Amino acid sequence: MSDFIDIVEQARDGAPAGQRNVQLDADTLLVELVVRPAVGMAFLTGAPYAAALGVADALAGLGATGVGVAWPHDVCGPDGVMATVRTTAGYGEGMFVVCHVALAGVTPQTADALADAVAEGVLVRVDQWAEGISQAGRAATPLGPILNELFDRMPLMGKPAEVVYPNGKVAMRGTLVGMDVWGRATIRNEFGRDLDIAPEHASIRAAAE
Repeated sequence: MSDFIDIVEQARDGAPAGQRNVQLDADTLLVELVVRPAVGMAFLTGAPYAAALGVADALAGLGATGVGVAWPHDVCGPDGVMATVRTTAGYGEGMFVVCHVALAGVTPQTADALADAVAEGVLVRVDQWAEGISQAGRAATPLGPILNELFDRMPLMGKPAEVVYPNGKVAMRGTLVGMDVWGRATIRNEFGRDLDIAPEHASIRAAAE
């Protein structure tokens, strides 16, 4: 484990890709990792989705089963959310992204190995995603290189869902039927009308039975 450091400030000052901060607080492990994807600033909204796939890879590689992605970019298992994934982007000594990954239910005995696996998984996936953006050229979109896999990894896709406002109020119920290249989820209501939901406006959860 490392002592707490302000990893965002270090990234702004030029910290290289791969530098990380790891903390275990009770049973919650926080892994903060610097990545420097070679993409334009406009594409960085796709970084947390790529990072989520990396975390899912890491957990599956360590033996977790049924690992998927909960919209927009958390990592889930059969019993709910396993890890939250957030990013902070900025520019200092070059453009950077810091991935903040919080995992619950971690013991001191497993924390180091889990932090190593998560950091490696995120680095690999973000590099692959950035390479896909580069190869797409003018046709590139933030989620273009990983959209199909995200569809396949979302257990709620095609199932009843609720759209929930930040205040906890349920805005509507319907079926999660898609996600676009900008990260917006599409909910189809009971009348067959599709509504696009941006992550900053609402969250989505499985519909209550």
